[in-house]
Amino acid sequence: MTISRIDTLAYMVFGKRTAQKGAEYIDLQQKLVHARIGTPLDVFLARAYLISILAALPLGIAVYLLFAERLEAVLGPATLAIVPLLSFFFGFMLYNLMLAYPSVIANLRGRKIDIALPHTLALMHALSRGSSDVISFFEIISRNKKLYGEVSEEAKDILLDVKMFKQDIQSAFKNAGMRTPSESFRNFVDSLSTVITSGGDLVSFFLSKSEQYRLKALDENKSFMEMLGLLSEIYVTGFASGPLFIITLLVVLGIVGGESFLTLNIVVYLLIPGGAIMFVVLLSSLTKGHETELIEAPKLKQQDEDLNLQRASIRFQVSQFKQNPLLKLIEKPEKVLYFSTPFALLFFILSTYKFYDLEFNQLIYKVDDNLIFAALIMFIPYSIFVEIRSRRIWRMVRSFPEFLNRFTSLHESGLTLARSLSQLRLSDLGILNSEIRKMNADVEWNGSVVEAFKNFGERVKTIGVLRVAKLLESAGRMTGNIKDTLAIVATDTLTNKTLEEERRTAMKMHIIIIYISFFIFLYVVQSLVSGFLPQIPELTPGAGEEVTGIIGEGITFSGIDKPLYVRLFFHSAILVGFFSGLVAGQIGEGNPKQGLKHSILMVLVAYGVFTLIS
Repeated sequence: MTISRIDTLAYMVFGKRTAQKGAEYIDLQQKLVHARIGTPLDVFLARAYLISILAALPLGIAVYLLFAERLEAVLGPATLAIVPLLSFFFGFMLYNLMLAYPSVIANLRGRKIDIALPHTLALMHALSRGSSDVISFFEIISRNKKLYGEVSEEAKDILLDVKMFKQDIQSAFKNAGMRTPSESFRNFVDSLSTVITSGGDLVSFFLSKSEQYRLKALDENKSFMEMLGLLSEIYVTGFASGPLFIITLLVVLGIVGGESFLTLNIVVYLLIPGGAIMFVVLLSSLTKGHETELIEAPKLKQQDEDLNLQRASIRFQVSQFKQNPLLKLIEKPEKVLYFSTPFALLFFILSTYKFYDLEFNQLIYKVDDNLIFAALIMFIPYSIFVEIRSRRIWRMVRSFPEFLNRFTSLHESGLTLARSLSQLRLSDLGILNSEIRKMNADVEWNGSVVEAFKNFGERVKTIGVLRVAKLLESAGRMTGNIKDTLAIVATDTLTNKTLEEERRTAMKMHIIIIYISFFIFLYVVQSLVSGFLPQIPELTPGAGEEVTGIIGEGITFSGIDKPLYVRLFFHSAILVGFFSGLVAGQIGEGNPKQGLKHSILMVLVAYGVFTLIS
């Protein structure tokens, strides 16, 4: 638990007041425990008081200054009286948002526990066939947070109660049920405690629970996809199509009433990218843990190597590079940015240096095209390698259950593990053929199929494959019964594949909706630029009087700076296209990097449309 300086100050000011409110905030205290926020309730409340009070007045003044002209037109001399009301409103909202934060984090933790629980039970089921030491199961889970997520944190607490505080296992499970935000995990530890107390069959228990939560995961996946669909519709309505209506309204109001241009800038340059970034962060927290997510495998401590081995390693890397020079870039696409970024910067500098002595507004007119080209130079190669890597991993994920099923069938027919793996070299498993050859080479070198699976997981670095490698390694060490373990692994992996395929199929429609909303946005903006703005009188630079025109009966239009509006519409179309693509990637494939291909396509379409109409 860390107490910051602001917490110390807040407790000095409000500590006496918040220390007496424990009975009023029992639910909040429970959420703090569920969210693993290690701040005492009275300190958390004091912090909320202090931050909301300090931020209330600046927020109220900022909003007042933003809409001062409109407020003065409506309220007249009493405009300043609105500042205290705005400050109270924002302070009240900020305080309640801070109190709601633990609940949000607790719910996210509960969902992450539910996602990892079926895989955790598959591991326990495999381990229980050779051991009844449940505490050792939790030790394995606690050491592998990258594979079992928040369940590992729950396992650590159970181990802490048993080993540090010397509690019996039933008490530790009871405490875990009170601390966890997941109803599923609470029911699991309660049932496990009952089975251990009554001396029940752990193998049958873990088998039934594994099947129960596997089926539950399939059902929950459908509701989760519905929630993702709802969030994507909220994004389309609020941050893709929504700004279009706001921009159109503000343009008309600005032309008719001479309203400030500042609000338009806020919508285009803050609301559009800010809303997209917020949704990407929200969706990434919800979708974290799916099977195609890449993680870094734990790095092993390297021992001093023989000089001959070092030379052999160098020769092997050189040989790999000769066979496939792009392999390293495919495995880690971020390395492409080491080359594309300098080229993009060099292009931008060489193409714009002659404009640097211009004023800011003139400079923007001259360099925004070059900025877009520079961004494309930087992101297009990166996007290509991200897509190649993504497709490669997805093909592996789809082929992996079939590989395990064939491997299990061969082993059940009487062949040894090594012989079964060797026979798979004759099968056609697509992209996994090369990995099967490498696994057989591993077996020939060290004689361990389990070690070959472990090395396979470290090469691929996806959560699903690494879970399988860890399960086989742990079960092989504790039980020696690889045959039954393989059957459990095959079922678990098939479930993972089914969940991922369902999610990808369902999300394709929402990606199409994002594209449709972008093209509607682009069409309306293009209509404003080519059809509406030419009818408006233009503001003459240096004129002493405002230029006006009359269209229709009694409707007077103020003169406007047309190039400024055209530039604003152009930037809005580019920003909506780029950030909508990132959101589409997060929704469809669980990663904004995989949305860059959508972003690049939308930006090119927007640029092409504005090039034609200008």
